[in-house]
Amino acid sequence: MKLHPNVAIVRRFYHAFISRDTTAIWSIAGEDLAFHVPGRSKWAGVHRGREQLLELFTRLGSETERSVRMTIHDIVGGENHVVGLHHVTATMKGRSLDINGTAVCHVKDGKILEVWLSWQSQKVFDEFWS
Repeated sequence: MKLHPNVAIVRRFYHAFISRDTTAIWSIAGEDLAFHVPGRSKWAGVHRGREQLLELFTRLGSETERSVRMTIHDIVGGENHVVGLHHVTATMKGRSLDINGTAVCHVKDGKILEVWLSWQSQKVFDEFWS
């Protein structure tokens, strides 16, 4: 079965994110890319546009001393949405995060416009970032 081209776009985005290649991220992301982060942590809410996302990524990296690691389980999708399944680990202040997550990506005209994150346990995610 042939994969939809949007799956390749999201796969490139994941690899750019994992390798911290912001040039590649911005080449794939729409100008007003929005990350929807669920929960009650300090990161919860919508982070929109390059400035807000760069600040989010920089702060996440700084607070965890760049320990955040992500591996891809699978990426599936079609015309409008692609879902990435991933695993994230991180350490911070003597605590560890080890969790599965999903990213639902809205793709249009070859660009990712929005990403909705969710976690295997929202409670575990929120507690790590508290």
